[in-house]
Amino acid sequence: MPTRQSYSDHPAEIDELGFTPSVEALLDIIHTSELQDTPLTIGIYGPWGSGKTSLMRMILAGLQPNDPAAGYAPVWFEAWRYGRSDALWRALLVSVVEQIRAYLLDDEARLRAIMAAPDNQAGQPPEDREVSAVKESLNRALDDLIGSLYRSIEREEAGAIEIDWPAAGKLATRLAVRAGFAFVPLLQPLAEFVKTAQGKIGEGEDLSEMWDLFHRQRTQIYRDHIRALDQFQERLRDLIAEWISGRGRRLVIFIDDLDRCLPEQAVSVLEAIKVFLDIPGCIFLLGVDREIIERGILVRYKEFALDAAAAERAGQTATIIPIGERAYLEKIVQVPFELPPLDESAIRQFLEQRLNAMARGKTPLPAAEVETIAAVMTRGLQRNPRKLKRTFNTFRLLRTLSHRHRRPAPAALLAKLVVIQSSFFETYEAIVRKPALLKDLERSARDLPGQNIDEQTRRMVKDHPRLEAMLYEQPYFEELSGDDLNNLVFLTRTTRDGGQQ
Repeated sequence: MPTRQSYSDHPAEIDELGFTPSVEALLDIIHTSELQDTPLTIGIYGPWGSGKTSLMRMILAGLQPNDPAAGYAPVWFEAWRYGRSDALWRALLVSVVEQIRAYLLDDEARLRAIMAAPDNQAGQPPEDREVSAVKESLNRALDDLIGSLYRSIEREEAGAIEIDWPAAGKLATRLAVRAGFAFVPLLQPLAEFVKTAQGKIGEGEDLSEMWDLFHRQRTQIYRDHIRALDQFQERLRDLIAEWISGRGRRLVIFIDDLDRCLPEQAVSVLEAIKVFLDIPGCIFLLGVDREIIERGILVRYKEFALDAAAAERAGQTATIIPIGERAYLEKIVQVPFELPPLDESAIRQFLEQRLNAMARGKTPLPAAEVETIAAVMTRGLQRNPRKLKRTFNTFRLLRTLSHRHRRPAPAALLAKLVVIQSSFFETYEAIVRKPALLKDLERSARDLPGQNIDEQTRRMVKDHPRLEAMLYEQPYFEELSGDDLNNLVFLTRTTRDGGQQ
């Protein structure tokens, strides 16, 4: 369980950064959703590090998943963990089934509460033998669900087998063969088939009938594949209706880190939601970077756009309409929610808590400096949880390092430079090349009279209001000697890495 003094980048379950109003608003959407309002998809949008996972974890906690009387069956799917899977959508479906299994069967008190729902025997508590029978029946039903998915995999893989005839002679010329055959070993061992076919080619025999046989077999495989997936969806719908939505509960599916997967995989998950999980009683929460997903949609359907563009260039009517990525996403998501930037007061409070902890550490930070450091960092920092935590950890490391080297750096000026390093990286790189630039940037921000500052330096400040506001605040780099300034910049190079302004 994270604490208030946690310095890690793990998703937070305790709100220190002002997420509570958003959590409460989204929980209200979930709590007030009637069965006819579902399936319902809530899109939680924001760039990496904006707190999407933390927000969803807090929503999950608000559903009280460990309370047998709570009316929500939660499913958590971390998409990136299955990023190497050939079919991410299938990994989602398996995860849904297995977490339903855990919800229904791992906690007997919960199962008894579900069985005693008002629509079942007027709310009478179930007997032990009934509970045992239900467990056995549910296990069998869930096994059958997984089995129908695996059967679809077997048939799909069988239908994908290809036989290449690199020197097939007449077969190559007469049938243009490099084709995906049906599962040839179902008919006879593959090696025997190849030998027989090559012999018949040598005899000049027409293999069209054999090809027709394989084509029919391949078609049957795809029919079986579709039938198995249809069967999965029907059985899952029936199970949710009987044991979740039919008992006044909701299946709440959290899908996180979808934007860290390959575009095609991410879009396949969105399609799986519509095709397989478009079931009453289901509520989805998608934590995604909207722009990345929209780019994925463009990649997935680029051929449609290319075909339409080619038709237009040829002066023909475009019969294939390019898919609008925003419209596509709107068909999936009914409730869009864009995570707002962190409030400055939340950033400042977060920093003050940790700076006060530093004041009690082995290299104490003077209490009088806590407020100053928190103020200047808040002015300049990007309003992003991950950036905030990373920047503070860098400051903490560098300050400790300077004390270990017995060359303590001025804490507030170190904090300013660390913020520049993390939030204005191109400016920081220019400072590394010329440390004295810091003083010119500061003079420009303060707009001091009589300063001969070139236009490029002024633009570096004026183009970034947060940087300007931070440099305007005391203390000032102007107070440092040239050597002290060089040492300060040199110190920060130990935590220098790539970044974006």
